[in-house]
Amino acid sequence: MNADTLTSRSILLVDDEEANLDLLEGFLRSEGYHALVRTTDPRQVLALMEAHRPDLVLLDLHMPHKDGHTLLRELQAHVPGDDYVPVLVLTADVTTQARERALSGGARDFLTKPFDVVEVLLRVRNLLETRVLYLRQRQAREAAERAERRAAFLAQASHVLATSFDTCTTLAQLARLAVPEVADLCVVDVLEADGSYRQVGAAHVDPEKEGMIRSVAPGERTRHHPFAAMFEAGEPVLLSEVPEPFVREIADRGEAMEALVGAIGPRSAMVVPLRAGDRAIGGITLVAAESGRRFDADDLALAQELATRAALAVENARLFAQAQAATRARDEMLAVVAHDLRNPLSTISLGTELLLDTTADDAAHAFHRRHLGTVKRSAERMNRLIQDLLDVTRVAGGKMALTSQDEDLSLLLAEAAAMLRPLAEARGIAFTTRGTKGLPRLRVDGARLMQVISNLVGNAIKFTPEGGRVTLSATLEESELRIAVIDTGSGIPAEALPHVFGRFWQADDADRRGLGLGLAIARGIVEAHGGRIWVESEPGQGSIFQFTLPAREAPAASDAAEPEEAGALAAA
Repeated sequence: MNADTLTSRSILLVDDEEANLDLLEGFLRSEGYHALVRTTDPRQVLALMEAHRPDLVLLDLHMPHKDGHTLLRELQAHVPGDDYVPVLVLTADVTTQARERALSGGARDFLTKPFDVVEVLLRVRNLLETRVLYLRQRQAREAAERAERRAAFLAQASHVLATSFDTCTTLAQLARLAVPEVADLCVVDVLEADGSYRQVGAAHVDPEKEGMIRSVAPGERTRHHPFAAMFEAGEPVLLSEVPEPFVREIADRGEAMEALVGAIGPRSAMVVPLRAGDRAIGGITLVAAESGRRFDADDLALAQELATRAALAVENARLFAQAQAATRARDEMLAVVAHDLRNPLSTISLGTELLLDTTADDAAHAFHRRHLGTVKRSAERMNRLIQDLLDVTRVAGGKMALTSQDEDLSLLLAEAAAMLRPLAEARGIAFTTRGTKGLPRLRVDGARLMQVISNLVGNAIKFTPEGGRVTLSATLEESELRIAVIDTGSGIPAEALPHVFGRFWQADDADRRGLGLGLAIARGIVEAHGGRIWVESEPGQGSIFQFTLPAREAPAASDAAEPEEAGALAAA
């Protein structure tokens, strides 16, 4: 351990004999110890401890007014439990009882007079080394605790900033989070498009003063923000001690501001810009007052990290708003184009049907009929795609209208199975049903529900190889009817599952058989019914697409499962 570190430590000398104090002070100074405080009156010791914060106490036992044993008890009560200030007893009392009483009373070492200078210096050095090691360990522990608290604070701040894309709400919550953890006062301002600043968050440890802040700067825009130059300069400002001229400059902005500054009484402050790239987008002001804390470089680093995360949240919110606006514009354009395309497409379809009806069905006209059939099928496919575009824009705008009526779900699922079974069999895929009989009547939009089932089964058929199986299953639970489409296809990778119900998403980018809207529309229809839809899948294990419908009526008695249903159960 560096000798300079030890000799700079403060030592309190307590002895009722001036000669003893002179002797101790003399050989301590000769060894380089100069931070020495001495007293012959034990009644002054506690006051000297408070004023000088010594690292070591050299204490005599037998003194007038107050003996050393009493003083040891007082020192133990005075020194905080998380501190360590060693006491070396130097006394003429050579009895074993005195030594044991002193050491049990709180002394860390014990020497008797007359002094052996070398021994005293050795004991002093040992005790000071222990004191320094203790202080270093405490500082390391406190630093680790501060780092842990700051990491927890930043994690909580990140969570707050990620909860919403509403900038004003999240930054207001951020100001509240920073008080009192970081500062006694936190104000967040954002730069508007017109160059003005608007206060979006303000918090103070004192609710009355917080009210004053809001009344002086009630969230209105201002082009004369006192810290605008600091925000735009892009460099954080640390004022460990707020200078008086700085306070006067802020207070000179009107009577209300003067009263506010006087009430707050700033002692230390930090001003941290919010920046997105090289653009100023606002700033955070942190002030210490009532707590008496003084901001340092560590506090500034924390504030900068907080500002970086806040700026990222603001920029993400801006980009999200732009993306939402672009999406709305795209959806509006798609809706307009889709509507405009339907009229000429209807003309093409009607014209094709008319030509097919008036073209003779013989070998001479087979070429024309074949190509007219191709045109008719293409027009029908285009009409389905246009309908998908219209449906998905309705879903996105929350305008998916349902024409609901009481439907027999068993009949509806039987109709769906009859319509879809030929499609599966044409691909060499077994199509079975399970639990679809004896279902209750529910109030649903039958056509839309058929659209969902057709979409899910159609997808299952498309991704199931020849020789595979697709099952349409229904399960009635207490409050809902669950319908599932189970396939033995290739399955869906885990990274793709979150995107399955997204608009314009397709498992195979090269697949041009649709626009990737079917599952998004299915989700919109199910949710419009008050249900939910999800998928479970593993690569190589097939997929299970399931959706629910609220079951508000009692079920009918269940019929026995058909043989093919039992086979489907075993296969699934």
